[in-house]
Amino acid sequence: MNLPYKALPWLLILSLSLFTVCNAPAQTDPTVEWQVLGPILVHKEHSKTVSEEQRKGAFETDYLDPAVLAPVEEGQIQTINGSVLKWQAVAEKDQIVNLDKLFDDLDYVTAYAWTEIDMPEAQTALLGVGSDDAVKVWVNGGLVHENWIGRGVTPDDDLVPVELRQGKNQILLKVQDHQGGWGFACRILPAEVYAKKLIDAAGRGHADEVDLLLSHGADVNAKNDVGLTPLHSAKIHGREEIATALLQRGAHPATPMPSPASMADNLFANAIGEMAPGAAALVARDGKVLYEKGFGLANLKRKTSITPQTEFRIGSITKQFTAAAILKLQEEGKISVEHKLAKFIPDYPRGDEVTVHHLLTHTSGIKSYTDKINFRSKDVTRPIASVEKHIESFKLDPYNFNPGEDWSYNNSGYFLLGYIIEKVSGLSYGDYLQQAFFTPLGMKNTGLHHKGIKLKHEATGYSYQAGEPELAQDWEMSWAGGAGAMYSTLGDLYRWNEAVFNGKV
Repeated sequence: MNLPYKALPWLLILSLSLFTVCNAPAQTDPTVEWQVLGPILVHKEHSKTVSEEQRKGAFETDYLDPAVLAPVEEGQIQTINGSVLKWQAVAEKDQIVNLDKLFDDLDYVTAYAWTEIDMPEAQTALLGVGSDDAVKVWVNGGLVHENWIGRGVTPDDDLVPVELRQGKNQILLKVQDHQGGWGFACRILPAEVYAKKLIDAAGRGHADEVDLLLSHGADVNAKNDVGLTPLHSAKIHGREEIATALLQRGAHPATPMPSPASMADNLFANAIGEMAPGAAALVARDGKVLYEKGFGLANLKRKTSITPQTEFRIGSITKQFTAAAILKLQEEGKISVEHKLAKFIPDYPRGDEVTVHHLLTHTSGIKSYTDKINFRSKDVTRPIASVEKHIESFKLDPYNFNPGEDWSYNNSGYFLLGYIIEKVSGLSYGDYLQQAFFTPLGMKNTGLHHKGIKLKHEATGYSYQAGEPELAQDWEMSWAGGAGAMYSTLGDLYRWNEAVFNGKV
């Protein structure tokens, strides 16, 4: 939904380190050992083209009978679909069992996981389940939960009420991977987590989860670290029905609300921690900066902190600057969005069908060069030979669809727009942005990133492998051009936003 700007009272500019993941700190639960069986192929002709129908069929098929499954031991043999598989002992790390690591990053596969817990007395409990992707759960042979879903694994995404008997209880999971990551998390939800889950559920509008937690003893007036209650959370997010229900269940209406700054601090501190790759955030309203702060580290080796002055590579946020440059040139009468691509690159295949407007709106049908299989094999740590050579590398690729007939996110289109800006303006892409936008708006910490650039406070890029941050591939940003080559800071992005929405661009 597109809302007029004045209907959006808050502006949030959030910049993350390139390729950074923010991991929530783990709960201090005891380590659980699981016996894992797999991998079971979704389809015997294993390929990258397994259909959703085949995946659903495999999810619905139970290869084991949970009702008669005896206690499982490491090394125990199981034959499924003619394949001889062996149960393996696997321990959780930060609550999560990483099946990708165990089974070499396979896609379209299934695994079973079994564990046994000993209860001193019978009780009703909540099972916290997270999965990547679809999951089934049996407790003592009975199916208690199933969720056909594509998602990343996050502890306690699903809350499942279960009856546990005194003595030994068997838990069996079936986890199916669609594509990408693969893993699961499962635990008896500790009572001390109920408050956080209740506050989250109230804010997200999950009425069933609110009722479930309250019925299992969650405190309707529980507070988090900064004093936020479920009622506060419901009101902040406009969940009036849940707010009314909480009041009916005994929520105190007069409990003072924590300050917005303390809530923001708590949000980022819990998500990032002090010694992980981090983030910087700025909030403004009516032209006044209300909140500006950095969290975590810009560089793990040097232990430099992220601050509001940290420079980040902003990736595809670059595209809005490229689009604004085209419209600026149109204002100056130097180009029209109805001009054809052939006007600027006469020999571009079907260039007389593609307009500048198609390039701007991802409707050209030109194949995005970052989607090409052979692009992944390129050494993107070295500069491109030239803009023209890079365009040559994708200009002969077949179109994904006829220009104007469909939509597909397209880096080729915006790389071409960067080239068109150079042709029309007579300046390099970076020099045009500097002259038209950065200098007039006082954006002193913004520009095009390139190898060898010396930025005073640059954030280093990280990716996560098996839960641990490591240096990400260091792109030479000439590969991105008008699609994503810029760097900037919170303050400069704020200046840009204010200028755009106040008619100064």
